[in-house]
Amino acid sequence: MLHLKPHNLLVQKTLTEALEAYNNGSPLTLDRIISDYDYTTLHITNDDGDKSSLLVSIRTKATQSCNETGSDLKGFLEQKFEEAPGLALSGDKKEAGYDFTVTVNLSQITAESIVQVSLFKILVMSYPFYLAFGQSTHFSQLNEVDQVEKSKEATAMVIKYRDDENIYIKPSFDRVTVIFETIFQDETDKVFGKVFLQEFVDARKRNRFIQSAPQVLFSHEPPLEIQQVARQHASTAADKKSSRRFITFVLFPRHYASDELMFTSISQLALFRNYFHYHIKCAKAYMHSRMRYRVDTFIKVLNRAKVDDEGESESRRTFTGRKMVY
Repeated sequence: MLHLKPHNLLVQKTLTEALEAYNNGSPLTLDRIISDYDYTTLHITNDDGDKSSLLVSIRTKATQSCNETGSDLKGFLEQKFEEAPGLALSGDKKEAGYDFTVTVNLSQITAESIVQVSLFKILVMSYPFYLAFGQSTHFSQLNEVDQVEKSKEATAMVIKYRDDENIYIKPSFDRVTVIFETIFQDETDKVFGKVFLQEFVDARKRNRFIQSAPQVLFSHEPPLEIQQVARQHASTAADKKSSRRFITFVLFPRHYASDELMFTSISQLALFRNYFHYHIKCAKAYMHSRMRYRVDTFIKVLNRAKVDDEGESESRRTFTGRKMVY
């Protein structure tokens, strides 16, 4: 299986080329628009003609819903970018039509800073996850009665990252439940998706080294944790309702015990929808290629089984199959 990288390779390549050109004394003039998954657009351009400084702006559908889950998404991003040298989240210089803009100083950035900028979309989508992990840790420190009550009172956070598909995050005192809502465009995709997700369950049973991985559940109806919230965001179209499925990941404290584990879990979950549908299409393409190969094999067998003409049966042939002429 192919594991998608969390960072944007085009952003990383563009900034690396700009840094090399700047160090060689011939800085580049950039005005590049890069498209990413989930209706995300990034714009890389020079800062008002200053070739030693770049502006990287992002526009993504998930920004508004991520802002609604907490009141300090901007402060969260500022903290993440301040950790890398040469980066700063621009407040006043935010580009028109985009959600956030990062100023990149080519004279100070490092390879780690470039990777941090290429993770722009993941950082925006990770904000609700960090809030949920923090709430779960807070609930676990309460007494037993308050743990249960606070977990019941906690509402699921919603990330609207596609037109008709959402991510629901429900914190509890002993776990964090992440639920993906996805729509299958084809009837055969439902079958492939069910078989693909069943492999997650079977793999945990076969291999004892991955039995600590999050539990994966697949359902046709919204799980109990998000039934009330899902009704508010449900589509009224009957055809979409019949094609709608829910994929649940149950994260335990061992999956977000440290900052490194948090980021790894968030990166893989944020790209799970693309990873899931990509492999469904790969499976269909592989089956089609195998079917075409099998048809070609059958045609060759049928051609070899053809009966020769009466005149040809009496004639003699050479080793290469040509008729002998007397």
